[in-house]
Amino acid sequence: MRKIACGIICLLLGFSAVGLSQQNVDTGNFYFQLNQDAGVENFTYTQLANGNFQLVSNFQALSDQLILDFGTDKIFTETVIFTPDFNLVSYNANSETDRGTLEIDVTVKDQVASIHQKRQAPGETAEERQRDVILEDNVVTTGIAASQFLLLQQYINEKLKLDISKETTLNAFDPTDINNPLVELTIKHLPDVIVQDVKTQAKFTAHRYEVSQDSFKADLISCSAEAVAKICDKEGRFLGFISSTASLAGVELDNAPNASGALVKSVADGSFAAQAGLKVGDIITEVDGKAVRDRLDVGDLIRFKDPSVPVTFTVFRNGGTMTLQVRLSGSFLTVFRFDLFEGGFTILGEA
Repeated sequence: MRKIACGIICLLLGFSAVGLSQQNVDTGNFYFQLNQDAGVENFTYTQLANGNFQLVSNFQALSDQLILDFGTDKIFTETVIFTPDFNLVSYNANSETDRGTLEIDVTVKDQVASIHQKRQAPGETAEERQRDVILEDNVVTTGIAASQFLLLQQYINEKLKLDISKETTLNAFDPTDINNPLVELTIKHLPDVIVQDVKTQAKFTAHRYEVSQDSFKADLISCSAEAVAKICDKEGRFLGFISSTASLAGVELDNAPNASGALVKSVADGSFAAQAGLKVGDIITEVDGKAVRDRLDVGDLIRFKDPSVPVTFTVFRNGGTMTLQVRLSGSFLTVFRFDLFEGGFTILGEA
């Protein structure tokens, strides 16, 4: 199973300890909107008695399509523990749906992260893998929970302090990808924007930071000094994020019979896929060189692609394989703190 819901490439960081008694740092929920209400992620962020921090989150699907795809509305749970110095102590993620099971356990000792990953597709034997990765200083940890953007925003506020239009890079550790666990993130401070609360119509200025890695890109939205006091009790408070997403519009897919891949059941006339030559009966086996196991894999592999850049589909047709350059349709994923904005927010433009 690949990145879930937000893609969901999300981030883990921490901030300074404020005492040694266990206490709540923050709690709330993130609402996901992608054409329709997609899901909600509940999180609890606490400081433990030993001074370390813990983030626990879970994602619940709201859309009928997601529930149908996964066979349940409970998609994943995740727990991360880290020190006041931003060093990862342990990471655990668990998902058990009709698409299979995924368990990831990471423990860190002397800057060596030991990853243990167990995956099991329906009807198949479980696959277990283990790998050790050296984590150098200033390595952030990515996972599958959107709530970790809240922690990345805190890190940006306290450690980066980037001027407008300035950018920097950070090393990142992704325990969900055992083949390529070390990646690079780019953080850029974009001009402030005007945010409007959908329910109250209140308008205020907010900060915006672009986070990008490979084909994934998201804009983090946080409070500015001029924001409304009810929502923003301090400058830099994380409010949510916006990311562009892509889809294969006009195409209906099913699982390929008796084999891996996605069977093309229908292609709308005039769609980008039809223009690229995709036909009914084709079996999509790869997207940009990555294997496709079933129809849901296609969505996972293209979700955070840049819609302006065609992707390469490898298809099986008439006993042979061929490649097609297919344009994607673009849309936007908006994620906001539901406990702060009951109706969400909209971006009206630059301040």
